[in-house]
Amino acid sequence: MLKRMILTAAIAGTAILAPAATEAADLETPLKKNMWHDDVHTLQQDLKEIGFFDYHKSTGFFGKITHKGVKAFQKDYEINPTGIVDKETAEVLEEATSLLEKGDRGKAVSHLQKHLAELKLYNYNIDGIFGSITEQAVIDFQEENNLMVDGIAGPATKAALFNLKVDAVAANEKPDKETTEPQAEEKAEPADEEKKTVTVEATAYTANCEGCSGVTATGIDLNANPDQKVIAVDPDVIPLGTEVYVEGYGRAIAGDVGGAIDGNEIDVYFQSKDTAIDWGRKTVEVTILG
Repeated sequence: MLKRMILTAAIAGTAILAPAATEAADLETPLKKNMWHDDVHTLQQDLKEIGFFDYHKSTGFFGKITHKGVKAFQKDYEINPTGIVDKETAEVLEEATSLLEKGDRGKAVSHLQKHLAELKLYNYNIDGIFGSITEQAVIDFQEENNLMVDGIAGPATKAALFNLKVDAVAANEKPDKETTEPQAEEKAEPADEEKKTVTVEATAYTANCEGCSGVTATGIDLNANPDQKVIAVDPDVIPLGTEVYVEGYGRAIAGDVGGAIDGNEIDVYFQSKDTAIDWGRKTVEVTILG
């Protein structure tokens, strides 16, 4: 659930922290497009659980697929669809991915009531209060669909009710963050974009070296965000801040410059010096995404 990581003091303005969320303590801003963060892994898992993230694995990169999923979730749950995971969105997503049962209140309950009402199983006010009438409607739905009858809207009941393309068993599984690497969404080229492609000579660099500050020209702290995909560019060819897809590297941000970068040349960032050396020098295609 999103409660595992997102309701930090920085986002929620409170001291609420889930026991497993210590890694999110340094998060200073809401989650939004083009961010890399361990918390984005969990966000993507939560969105996938309730049918709003259609990529095959979490990546840790808040790209266009995640942005689209957040906006769709916000719209469906009657939140201002900004595409940014702020306090309100975090709280509602926590509710939406939790068991809903008698006594619960909130937008997730309203969402549940709305779907039950569409099936003519709930004929009371959409008030966001999980009372006896809502409980009975859930029971009726479970009976009609051969589900375990307990009056609780858990993963299997919600998957059936919302017609989600998720495995009800997998929806209960906690994502394995240690084995999840940010190499999926950022490497998938969207097919529905207008794209400009340039051919460049690509070398590699690392911030893990003596005397290296680790802070890029645009202020990205690579030592604090070692999984960040960044390239150094000539801003006259690829403007700083541009999202790109680099052949053999994946989605990245043009977030740095270099004295040796001139014209159609780039430097790709790797945390490991050995990995940077292994990259060598090669000719690659860079697709400008936006």
